[in-house]
Amino acid sequence: RTLYRLRGAKAAAASAWCALVFLCAFVVPLAQLLAWFWQRGRFDLDERYTGLILHTLWLGGCAALFTVACAMLLAFARRQVPDRTMGAAVGLANLGYALPGSVLAVSLMFAFSYLDRELVIPLSAWLGGAGKPLLLGSLTALLLAYLVRFMAVAFGPLESSLARIRPSLPEAARSLGVGGPQLFSRLYLPLLLPGTLSATLLVFVDVLKEMPATLLMRPFGWDTLAVRIFEMTSEGEWARAALPALTLVLVGLLPVIGLIRRSARQPG
Repeated sequence: RTLYRLRGAKAAAASAWCALVFLCAFVVPLAQLLAWFWQRGRFDLDERYTGLILHTLWLGGCAALFTVACAMLLAFARRQVPDRTMGAAVGLANLGYALPGSVLAVSLMFAFSYLDRELVIPLSAWLGGAGKPLLLGSLTALLLAYLVRFMAVAFGPLESSLARIRPSLPEAARSLGVGGPQLFSRLYLPLLLPGTLSATLLVFVDVLKEMPATLLMRPFGWDTLAVRIFEMTSEGEWARAALPALTLVLVGLLPVIGLIRRSARQPG
């Protein structure tokens, strides 16, 4: 539809309404966090806080790369086999985003506990090991929880980018003798790079904010910024929660700004 440009009082009212939403949703909470940070949170800047940032960034980066790689395989599988069975498998793989993080974490905890009890511990004892559980409470289990939780976030941009590649392009490349890994690296990868970047950043930001799954499935002592915020707010230490909250806002805001700028540069 043709854009309708507001003028005069209507334009001022619309701008004031948007400014009010931005003020209440972002400026006022951010100002309160800054006040709490200056009041108490600045005294928590120590080595432990540095560890929280490193743990958060490491989990976000690893989970984003792992999830995007699996989502890309799923998108290619659906493109190559566009039948009802594959569609049902894709829908099942994307179902985790609709589940609460705590429900998903508890389900995976039960599954890994069963595998540890019935498979890992007996096998470790038979091989002469310590016979201790290896899956439950490990980073592998946590990354798998992130994979199930945010598969739909990564799959959407990748599927959209892959749908823009016409089948005639890979067919022309194969007629010129380009196939296998070269076809992916020279044709698909450059065309999928914008969607891959978007999917990676979206998963990265979501993992930074994820608290229930991280709280329940993280290894002992492996705290993140989201876990720190939960610990402080559950004890009523709102001022001490301001520092990790501000850091989480800053780290999560930078990729979003990058995505907005990249979308604004794209034509159409």
